[in-house]
Amino acid sequence: MKVFIVAVLLLSLVSASNQLSNLRTQVGQSCASTGYLTITEFDVEPWAPVAATSATITIEVVINRPNMGVGTITYGTVNKLQQWIYEYQVIDQPYAQYSHQTFQYVIYWPTATGNYVTQVTLGGINTPPSIDGCWTVSYTIGWGWNITSN
Repeated sequence: MKVFIVAVLLLSLVSASNQLSNLRTQVGQSCASTGYLTITEFDVEPWAPVAATSATITIEVVINRPNMGVGTITYGTVNKLQQWIYEYQVIDQPYAQYSHQTFQYVIYWPTATGNYVTQVTLGGINTPPSIDGCWTVSYTIGWGWNITSN
């Protein structure tokens, strides 16, 4: 009986450790979209942003409707002067309903200190264009330090 209890406690500890590990990199929050796909995971590694470095963004989605796909993923970052800088990842691929898809992109963090918001939108392959998924992350880049928020 003691061995069983110890085994259950160890499994619980491992599970909690895995969940904590996911919480370290999953940042931000969902924003307005059609809902034709659901972003189930949005990870940034390494986190927190450091000026003039890069990170890998991993986006996992579930396609919610038939005959849907992902056109272009847009990575837009706005700075303290309200200036937007965009990067684009062209996918142009249809996917089966209820399928799980993963997309990765290397993003380069800004070089100047200040507050930033990065908004990632997943555009559909349909006409007219639509924003089928959206995620936003806010952060601060400072002199050798970073403050992050969701």
